[in-house]
Amino acid sequence: MNMNDFNMEEKDIYKLFNDVKIEESEFDPMDEEVTDIEKQKIKKNLKKRIKGERKFKPLKYVSIAVALGLICTIGIGTISPAFAENIPILNSITQKLNDEFGSHGSYAEYSQIVNKPVMSNGITLTINEVIADDSKLVIGYTIKSNKHIENLETFSLSMFLKIDGKRSGSSGSSVGNYTNDCTYVGSEEIHTDLVKNTSNKVNITLNVDEISNIKGKWNFAFSASKDQLVKNSVVFKPNIKLDFPNSIAKVDKIVFSPIDTSIFVSGNYKDKEKVKKNMEVNHDDSLMDYDYWVAYDDKGVELIPKGIGGGNSDSNKGTFNTEMQYDKLNKIPKYLTIVPCKITPSAGGGVSTDKNGKEVHYTVKTKKPVEISKTIDGIYPMELTQGKMGKITIESIETNNDSTTVKYRVDGKAPYFQAQDLWIKDSSGKEVDYKSYDIKKDNSNPNEFVRQFKKLDSNKKYTIFTDDFSNVEFREDLKFTINLSK
Repeated sequence: MNMNDFNMEEKDIYKLFNDVKIEESEFDPMDEEVTDIEKQKIKKNLKKRIKGERKFKPLKYVSIAVALGLICTIGIGTISPAFAENIPILNSITQKLNDEFGSHGSYAEYSQIVNKPVMSNGITLTINEVIADDSKLVIGYTIKSNKHIENLETFSLSMFLKIDGKRSGSSGSSVGNYTNDCTYVGSEEIHTDLVKNTSNKVNITLNVDEISNIKGKWNFAFSASKDQLVKNSVVFKPNIKLDFPNSIAKVDKIVFSPIDTSIFVSGNYKDKEKVKKNMEVNHDDSLMDYDYWVAYDDKGVELIPKGIGGGNSDSNKGTFNTEMQYDKLNKIPKYLTIVPCKITPSAGGGVSTDKNGKEVHYTVKTKKPVEISKTIDGIYPMELTQGKMGKITIESIETNNDSTTVKYRVDGKAPYFQAQDLWIKDSSGKEVDYKSYDIKKDNSNPNEFVRQFKKLDSNKKYTIFTDDFSNVEFREDLKFTINLSK
């Protein structure tokens, strides 16, 4: 499928970090070589649910959702193995990109230098840096060419990855942007069980044979240490069991690290055949019912979501593993309060491939929330209701030389969750692009937010929007507390 077949609005959906469901049993044994048909299936899986709008998962924008971690080995032209240097990086690509997209962890401090370039077919792929811990790898990279390469937002390293000579299903996310017409910088976070089972030294190989439909041989071998990040992380194992309508889940552990906060969950389906049928017939990729968790600290302040709902499952065994990921916390709270939610996509559908590599188009169950809007007329405050969740109050909208800044207050059940649903359209109905994907929150007043849009034209009329969150089940009746004491 050619990405140019999609209009710009659909392409932009790739920037949403959607939860990803990996069916482990489909890919065992993982040590076999991957056929071209399987590789095409992986690529198509990256393009699933492209029509899902902002309410599929109301998270911050990122480039893509990494679908599967399968690779095809080439075995020639690999650079000499190197051990990543454990030195803080002054100009860390990973730090810069995650800051731009709203994840403000200490990436530079824990990044290890690789700086290995490989050139093939006119394209140079450089692995700049890597971070490793017991659940994930974060790899910063640069792609340069003598001409513009389109759609590098959908490029993923995970499908070419081996750890200690093994490959496995994985989930994760990627952020990136073009620094000029011929250069793209990216940072990909890959979650895989393989790093958990390694020693403190992680041996990584990447045998990349295609970049945005351009064939080549970009092969790497290097190592990274987990020591520093693991040593400076605090782990709690609360062993909490949860009885949801369709599954039994257990909170295995919570990790407070210098780059993020993660809640690891495992469980079993009550009726695995029902789940399997739902996957096959309805293309429901939810790992469990109520797979989006809104979390609050002991002061009632909402944790900022980083990536929620990614993981893997085995419908044949009826088991699943998932991870709820939030931004780094400066202080470990006494406890966390969790409200499980279920979000029905406001629009959906996509394309997958059958076992013969044939494209199959499908739709998913959707529920479109009601849009709430007001014309921007320069009179403030301006109130927009958000159904049972609460309301947004626009305090000011100011335009300078290159951007328009909206300052607003959110009152309701989950202020940051609600704050993400704010957008502007012109009189023709075209959405105004965001200048920055980072929603700035006032730490001293967590209900106050700032969002930047590209500059509004003073000669045009605009309308500001939110919605009523009617496609969100905010299950306060399922609320539970995780005590954080050793």
